[in-house]
Amino acid sequence: MTRSPRPRKPSTLSRSTHQRLNSYALAASAAGVSVLALAQSSEAKVIYTETHQVTRARVPLSIDLNHDGIKDFVLRTIYYRGSYSEAGLDAAGYRDNAVAGKRFSDGSYFFSAASALPAGARIGPKSKFPVRFPFMAVELFNRLHPSQHSDVGPWVGKGQGVRNRYLGLKFVIHGKIHYGWARVSVTLAHQRQYDDVSGTLTGYAYETIPNKPIIAGKTKGQDVIIFQPNTLGNLARGKK
Repeated sequence: MTRSPRPRKPSTLSRSTHQRLNSYALAASAAGVSVLALAQSSEAKVIYTETHQVTRARVPLSIDLNHDGIKDFVLRTIYYRGSYSEAGLDAAGYRDNAVAGKRFSDGSYFFSAASALPAGARIGPKSKFPVRFPFMAVELFNRLHPSQHSDVGPWVGKGQGVRNRYLGLKFVIHGKIHYGWARVSVTLAHQRQYDDVSGTLTGYAYETIPNKPIIAGKTKGQDVIIFQPNTLGNLARGKK
């Protein structure tokens, strides 16, 4: 006679694992990921992603702010050789997305520049997003006087670049505006070649509630979730 199989005792997850599952549920939901084992929260959260990426010549560095498979912003190195050689770095938003910045003039030309925001800056509806393709930093060289150069832009610092400044970001999810930031360090080499001006992206974040401001550089607190896509599967299985 065949015996009926005994019912399996359901496994239980620790309280800490449940808390982490709930946190990653919001991150997964924000990214458009369906995870059956995760519970969804309706509270406002900041989704923060740690990374380390360096710009390269002719290879745009794209940022998918909410991990939905759609490119939201891009960092690009530029190089031009003519009567003046020019090497630089710029930022731009895809579609209706935009980078916080301003327009200014050096007396001869008007420029559209991306703001190099400090940690703690408030990014939201009151921020200015006046231009679609702002540059960050540019080196200019005179062909007749190779030793002479000038540096232009909010990200040039004192000619050596800046560390851990922030791009203010405005982007659209399902027709609604959200705000975010990207942390970037910029270096200038003054060698009259590609990649003279390079950027290192070390993190980015966005606010899940439409039209709610976000604080540049905030990566800790009860309202912050660190998004780590590779951990979702392990968490669903109860692993750390």
